[in-house]
Amino acid sequence: MMNRASCTKLYAGLLLVLLLLVGTAAWADAGRVAFEVDADTPVVMAGEGGKVIVRVLVRPERGEVAARAPLAVALVLDKSGSMASDRKMENAKLGALEALRMLDPNDIATVVVYSDGAGVAVRARPVGRGDREPVFARGISRIQPEGMTALYDGVVLGAQQLESFVREGFIPRIVMLSDGIANVGPSTTRELAALGRKLARNEMTITTIGLGLDYNEDLMTALAAESGGNAYFARNSRMLRDIFARDMEDAVTLTARKMRVTVHGRGGARPGRTIGRAGELDGDTLEVVIDNLYSSDKYALFELELPEGGDGTTAEVAEVVLEFQDPKSGERISRTATLNIAFTGDASDVEKSRNSEIVSQAAMARNAEIREEAVRLADEGKVKEAARILDERKLQLMMLAPAAGTAAPVMMRESEEFDELADSLSSSGELSNEKRKDMLNEAYILKNQQTRVEEVDEVDDDEAASDDYAESPEDE
Repeated sequence: MMNRASCTKLYAGLLLVLLLLVGTAAWADAGRVAFEVDADTPVVMAGEGGKVIVRVLVRPERGEVAARAPLAVALVLDKSGSMASDRKMENAKLGALEALRMLDPNDIATVVVYSDGAGVAVRARPVGRGDREPVFARGISRIQPEGMTALYDGVVLGAQQLESFVREGFIPRIVMLSDGIANVGPSTTRELAALGRKLARNEMTITTIGLGLDYNEDLMTALAAESGGNAYFARNSRMLRDIFARDMEDAVTLTARKMRVTVHGRGGARPGRTIGRAGELDGDTLEVVIDNLYSSDKYALFELELPEGGDGTTAEVAEVVLEFQDPKSGERISRTATLNIAFTGDASDVEKSRNSEIVSQAAMARNAEIREEAVRLADEGKVKEAARILDERKLQLMMLAPAAGTAAPVMMRESEEFDELADSLSSSGELSNEKRKDMLNEAYILKNQQTRVEEVDEVDDDEAASDDYAESPEDE
């Protein structure tokens, strides 16, 4: 017969194995989508309550590539007078041609331009040979910069070109490029955000591309965010071809649409605030919108307040419902998973259970919030306070890095960036236009797990002219 000490050791060993297994919900197969529900520490101290960070992760299934739904894409290009400088118009044309190259012959595309008003360069039609299709090649090559910036009208006209195809089952997407301030027609962030919401109700996703340093990043980000689209900051026009290609890569790998997560607290647990993404909390129920899922994982993060569990017990603390629309069939799909938490009297068990990936993802989402808060403070003239929160975050990241596992180098780079931002604010007394755009775009990328497009260096005119893609393709 085992003595009491031996029994205790055996019990502790079995408990640890159990604790490390129960923290993750069994992943749920939702058609072409799998999702997992995990906590940053699935094992917590007994009798203390407290909080954990929960991640709801969704990923496309890695299997045989299924036929996708047909796309209807509106390329909405700024052709205002400012697009004549720095090869902006030339590179915008190359970006549009690159987007067409990536679409299938039976997809639909239209090219809309705007300056003093909006017009159609190429009416909505099958893509055919894409960038080599004469109608598209001619229409794009004839675009010339002039006039002002009727951005709102351009987006509306792009949407109108796609409406009939949406009714036929095509998946609509608007890709809108601007290098300046909207100065014709509705032009406030509030008005463009409302347009984004309206078009989202009509099934449309809007990607925005802000070029250079003269566009309104608040307006462009709001338009994309309200419709579930991507938002890009093109520091120079040489980035445009890569940005258009990146966005079309998302479009052609669309796996799920209108993705929504609903979390119900169980057993006395209550969901708290979201980290990064916006959420709606009502009692013990939390709703978070993830929207479109492409070829890469996406996730939502939130805090969960726990009950005081007894040593050696486990509890179901959350039920998570994932809902989304299959892009091809239009079917609305719903799946459910649960999250279990185990309680222990041994602090080492808690540490062993820590999920460093979730720790680092939560830290990066928090970094996005800090960037947005620093911009808000700087806008209000509270530059010293903005510098202070950036400096505090730098120190926090340095302390978090050891628990971040393989993400530790990323944490340290973020810490260095926050240090540089704080120093810049303190020394200059203001937030530069470029830094503001960069901070808000980086925050959007981190919050939405958007794939980043790396900056392309500017080149001189002679090198640009020698680019193999510098001219529109000849008609065949």
